[in-house]
Amino acid sequence: MKPILRNLVKICVPIAVYILVWKLLSMLVDSSLLLPSPKTVFSACVQILSSSAGWKTIGASLLRILSGYLLGCLFGVLLAVLTARFKTLNWMLSPLRSLIKTTPITSFALILLISVVSNVVPVLVAMIVVIPMIWKTTEEAILGLDPQLDEMANVYFRPFKKMYYVELPQILPHFFAAASTALGFAWKAVITAEILSLPKLGIGRQMQNDKLYLDIPELFAWTLLVILFSVCVEALLKLALKRAGRRTL
Repeated sequence: MKPILRNLVKICVPIAVYILVWKLLSMLVDSSLLLPSPKTVFSACVQILSSSAGWKTIGASLLRILSGYLLGCLFGVLLAVLTARFKTLNWMLSPLRSLIKTTPITSFALILLISVVSNVVPVLVAMIVVIPMIWKTTEEAILGLDPQLDEMANVYFRPFKKMYYVELPQILPHFFAAASTALGFAWKAVITAEILSLPKLGIGRQMQNDKLYLDIPELFAWTLLVILFSVCVEALLKLALKRAGRRTL
C-alpha cells in the first residue's frame, strides 16, 4: 500500500467509526435536543458554510485568533530573550509567568471585560495564553545553547552571522514545537472569551446564542467547524514552519 493511501486509511477509518458510534448513540437517545444525528449536524454545517453570515462569523474569529497568537509569539520571544539575558529580570518575572499559566481563561476574560471593549477581549486572552508557552520554551532553548559552539562562533563570525548560523538553528526547533502547540490553545482561548464577552461577530457568540435558543444541531455544527478549522490552520502552520526551518537551518 502506498504511503499516501496508508495515511488516508489511518485517518478515514477512525473517523468513520466515530461517526457510526455517534449515529448509534443518537438513535438510542432519540432526541435532537440531547444528541442530534450526524446527518442533522452535517446539514447545519453546510448551511453555515453556504451563507455569507457564516463566513463573516468564521473570519472574525480567525482574525482574533491569529492576532492574539502572533502578538503572543512576539511578546513571548521578547520576554524569553530578556529573561535569558538578565538573571534579575528572570527572577522578577518568573512568578508572573507561573501566575499566567495557572489562571483560568475565564478569569482573564471576565477581568478584561471590566475595562476593555468586547471585540478586543478574545485577542488579549489569546495573547496572554500564548505568551508563557513561547516564553518558557524559547528561554530554555536560549539557555541551552552549546557553549563550545558559541566560543567557536565568536572567533569566526560577527554577532549577526553568529546568531543566524549558530544560535537560530539550535533555538528554532524548540520554538516551532511550542508555536504549534500554542496555536491550539489560542483557538480555545478565543472561543471561550467570545462566549463570555459576546462580540458582534464570532463563533463563540454564535455558540452562546444557539445554547440560549436551544438550536443544538447548530451548536454541534459550530463545534465541529471549530475542530476542522483548527486542524486545518494548525496543519498549514506546521507546513509553513517546516519550510521556514529548512530555509533557516
